[in-house]
Amino acid sequence: MVQLELKLPSPNHLKKAYLFAPESPKQAFYKIWLNQASGKFKVLKESGASAVVLDRRSWEFEDLEAAEKFYTRQIKQKTNPLRKSPRKYKLVGAY
Repeated sequence: MVQLELKLPSPNHLKKAYLFAPESPKQAFYKIWLNQASGKFKVLKESGASAVVLDRRSWEFEDLEAAEKFYTRQIKQKTNPLRKSPRKYKLVGAY
C-alpha cells in the first residue's frame, strides 16, 4: 500500500489533489497542484508507481481561471470511470 503524502499547504499552493489507482498492479499515483508565483499560475503534476515519481510536468498560465479550468479537467479525466486507460484513479485527498 502506498503511504499518502498530502503535506500542509505551502503559501504558493492554491489547490492540491492526490489520486491513486487501487486496481493498478504497480500502485499508480498522480499528484497535481496549482501554484501562484510571480503573478503567473502553474499547474504541476507528478505521477508514478510504488511511491516512485516517474514523470513530472508543469503548465504555465497567465490567469487563474485558465489554470483552474485545466487543473479541474485533468482530475476529471483521470477519475472518469469510463476512460480507456486500464488505470482508474480515485481521488484520495484534496485541499
